[in-house]
Amino acid sequence: MRIGGTMPSGHSLNGKRAVAAQRATPVAVALLAAVAALSIAACEPQRKVGALNDAGTAQAKSFSSIAQDILVPRCATSACHSGSPPPAEPTLDADLAWSALVGVPSQQASGTQLVEPFAPERSYLVMKLRGTAGSAGGIATVMPIGEAALDEADIAAIEAWIANGAPND
Repeated sequence: MRIGGTMPSGHSLNGKRAVAAQRATPVAVALLAAVAALSIAACEPQRKVGALNDAGTAQAKSFSSIAQDILVPRCATSACHSGSPPPAEPTLDADLAWSALVGVPSQQASGTQLVEPFAPERSYLVMKLRGTAGSAGGIATVMPIGEAALDEADIAAIEAWIANGAPND
């Protein structure tokens, strides 16, 4: 029974509300921060293929340097990805490689693209270079076939280029 605004235990009702409010405040602040972060993320414009990603520009090489330094000497050989038509798709000749790779569906693993801009972990090219294509339903053979695998720096350069949106320069 309430007498004069106090609870039978002698604590005021307002005191209990104050304690409950103090306990709820960190939870409410965290919830409000999460909602705000999601709202901000939802308002960001969608990145377009070839658009620069500020976080990755420092380490990403240009496509022309990747083609010149990696793809043409290591992959665009007459035995593999060079010629018209090449013995193995896609063609990786310097002037055709970008359009043959970026946004193009993989013929070996359905549901994947050879290069999915901003997503090196989902790009079939990276899976082939790392030997993980089998996990995506593709052929697990490491590229280039019959040659030494690309070194980690070359694969990292390709991944950085893809993470940066796979721009064509």
